[in-house]
Amino acid sequence: MISLVPFASLSMFVFLSVFPLADIGTAISGVANLLAGYLGDVLIFVFVIAGYLYMTSIGDAQNGVHAKRAIGAAVAGGILVAIAVKFGPTLAGLFKN
Repeated sequence: MISLVPFASLSMFVFLSVFPLADIGTAISGVANLLAGYLGDVLIFVFVIAGYLYMTSIGDAQNGVHAKRAIGAAVAGGILVAIAVKFGPTLAGLFKN
């Protein structure tokens, strides 16, 4: 059986050498921007699915209510992501010194 431990440590060394972090504030800003990119894609996906559910709930009021709640949750999530992107660097600046 081949051990993957040397390869794991090698990959971690390569990862850390390619992405050096100056301080914790830079790390927090980088992670916030990375998550905002992924969450933006998820937000679009939720809007599309909830919009489709809303359009296809012609006669069923219960499905319409579920779709409206999903759209509301997507809007709230979008607002939270926007706030995190806007104030993330400000909060990260508190950790610099």
